[in-house]
Amino acid sequence: MKKIMVVDDDETVLANVADVLEQDGFIAARFSSASSAIDALSAVPDVDLVLTDLNMPQVSGADLLKTALSRVTGRPVPVIVFTGFGDIDTAVKVMRAGASDFLCKPISGKELLIRVKNVLEKRDLADEVESLRKRLEDAETFHSFVGKSKKMLEVYDLIQTVACTDMTVLVRGETGTGKELAARAIHTASQRKDEPFVAISCTALQHTLLESELFGHEKGAFTGANSVKIGKLESAGAGTVFLDEIGDTSPEIQKKLLRVLQEMEFERVGGLKPIKLGARIIAATNRDLESAVKEGKFREDLYYRINVVELGMPALREREDDIITLAAYFLEQFKKRYAKTLEGFAPSAIEQMLSYSWPGNVRELKNAIERTALITPRKWIDRLTGLTLAKGAQINFFGDMPARMPYSAAKENFSSEIDKAYIMHYMKQEKGQINKVAELLGVSARTVSRCLERYGLDKTDFKA
Repeated sequence: MKKIMVVDDDETVLANVADVLEQDGFIAARFSSASSAIDALSAVPDVDLVLTDLNMPQVSGADLLKTALSRVTGRPVPVIVFTGFGDIDTAVKVMRAGASDFLCKPISGKELLIRVKNVLEKRDLADEVESLRKRLEDAETFHSFVGKSKKMLEVYDLIQTVACTDMTVLVRGETGTGKELAARAIHTASQRKDEPFVAISCTALQHTLLESELFGHEKGAFTGANSVKIGKLESAGAGTVFLDEIGDTSPEIQKKLLRVLQEMEFERVGGLKPIKLGARIIAATNRDLESAVKEGKFREDLYYRINVVELGMPALREREDDIITLAAYFLEQFKKRYAKTLEGFAPSAIEQMLSYSWPGNVRELKNAIERTALITPRKWIDRLTGLTLAKGAQINFFGDMPARMPYSAAKENFSSEIDKAYIMHYMKQEKGQINKVAELLGVSARTVSRCLERYGLDKTDFKA
C-alpha cells in the first residue's frame, strides 16, 4: 500500500483529503504543519508521495518541497501542492522548483485521485527504469555479450576454454542468437586477437563466387579473372576465418574445405601452388547437420572435422532473465543514435517482451527496440511495434451460449473462460509439454506456467 503524507493547516481540508485517499486504499498520514512533516520525512524512509498546502505560517509548503526533493536519507519524494484559486503564478513557480503537480482549492475528490495516481505511476515507472539501469550495470558482460543467465554463463565459460586452443569450433544456434558474436569473442580472447578476423557468409554467394572468395583465383582462371585475387583463407593470415552457415555449402565446396582442414593447405582457383593455411577455422550453422548427413546433403567426414568442439547459442526464449537487460541496453544505444528523450519501458511493454517467444531471437529484439524507439511519440514505451503472436487453430471455447448476449457482457463474463479453454486445448494437444505449448502460442514458457497456476491446472494432468 502506498504511503502518502497530507499536509495542511486547515483541519477540514486535511481531513477531507485524507479520507478520500484512505477510502481508495492509500495510507494517509496527516500533518497540520510543514515543520512536523519535514521532521517525519527525516524519520520515515518509505514515503511515496507528499500532498501539501503551499501557504502555511512559519514553514511553507515550498520549504517542504525543497526538503522532499533533496532529503539526505531515502530517495526524493514527489510532491503535489495545493493552491488557492487564482494563485496559479505561484503554482507555476513551484512546478519549476520540482513539484510533480498542483491542485486548486476547493479540491475535488475525483480529480485528487486522478492526479495522485498519475504521479505515483510515473514514480513507479521511474523506479522500473532505475532497476533496469542497475541490472544493465550489474549485467555479466563478455566480449560484447550482455546477459548473465545460466545458459549464457555456460557459453562464456566454453568460449574462454576453447579460445586458448587452436581447435576447430562449430557454433550452432537459431538465426539471431549471436553466432558470429561468439566467433568474434573466441578470436578476441585468443592469442590471435591482433590478427585479422575474416567472416564470410556461405549462403549469400553462389558456388563459383564462394569458391573464389574463399580460395582466391589466379589471373586468367576464368572469364573475367583479369588479375590475381587473394581469398579469405589467405588474407586471414594467422587470424580467424568464420564460415557462417556452412550447412548451405555445395558438395564441391565441402570437398575442398575437407582438404583444407585435413592438409592445412589449399590452392587458388586456377593455381597449382599449395598455400599453407595459417588461420583458425570457426564454422556456424542453424541447420540440423546430423539430418543433412543422413540425407546425403552434407559430408559426414567434414561434419566431424568442423565439429571438434560444439558451442550452442541458446535461443532468447531460453534466457528470459536477459530479455529486459538486453532491451534496456539496446534502448540506450538507439536513444543516443536518434537523439530521443525516451525514459524507458512501461510495465505493459515489459510484460509484452516477457510473453513473446522471439523467434528471431536477439536480432529481432534489437530491431523491435530500434523500430519502436524511432517512431514512438511518447517518452515511455508502452508497447513494442511490429510484434505478432503465432496463429492458433480455431477452438470451440464454449459449450452452451445464451441466445442473446451483448459483446461487453460476454467479454466481462467469459474472458477467463476463454483463457482457460485456450491453454487447456493446447496442453491436451501437446500432452502437457509446456515448452511445445509456448512455441505454438508464440509466448514464453513462463507465461504458460503462470496461466496454469492462475487456473489451478497441473501439467501432469495432460500427459495421459
